[in-house]
Amino acid sequence: MADRAKTIPELPVSTSLNNTDLFVIVVDPTNTANTKQISASNVFGNSALDLSANSLILAERTTPANSTITVTKGSIFFDDTYIYVATANNTLKRIELNSF
Repeated sequence: MADRAKTIPELPVSTSLNNTDLFVIVVDPTNTANTKQISASNVFGNSALDLSANSLILAERTTPANSTITVTKGSIFFDDTYIYVATANNTLKRIELNSF
């Protein structure tokens, strides 16, 4: 059997998930890889569109160019001034951030 291993950048990017899709997790605290898998339904509940968590961390600030960029409904972005939410495909709305 040929070696089918791929580096992270070689993996395909999924633009939509099904409940039966799997995530692969590699735990490697001692340089001995231990690979595990979980299903999208385990992460997102009964639907890949549902998420229940105590917090959501968006790792990167992104300021969209305008309110009609090519984007999927439900996408969320943020910068120092606004949170942007795609309320429909290719339609963004923004909420101004204030100190509290």
